[in-house]
Amino acid sequence: KIDGVLQDPSYVTAVTSYYRQAIDAYYESKAAYKACKKELYNKIEEIQPALRPLDTGFFFKETVY
Repeated sequence: KIDGVLQDPSYVTAVTSYYRQAIDAYYESKAAYKACKKELYNKIEEIQPALRPLDTGFFFKETVY
């Protein structure tokens, strides 16, 4: 989930673009996805607010609030 609540519109646009690039690379080939995955993750992490670090949410049942 891309959480855009209380975020600048440029943040939502950038993160959505990075996710789209990852999805397109995956459907192109798994090798293309693996080649760009870390770079895209790092770009998202750079613009992510420090108080809201990236995590898997409840997908792997690791997040505890």
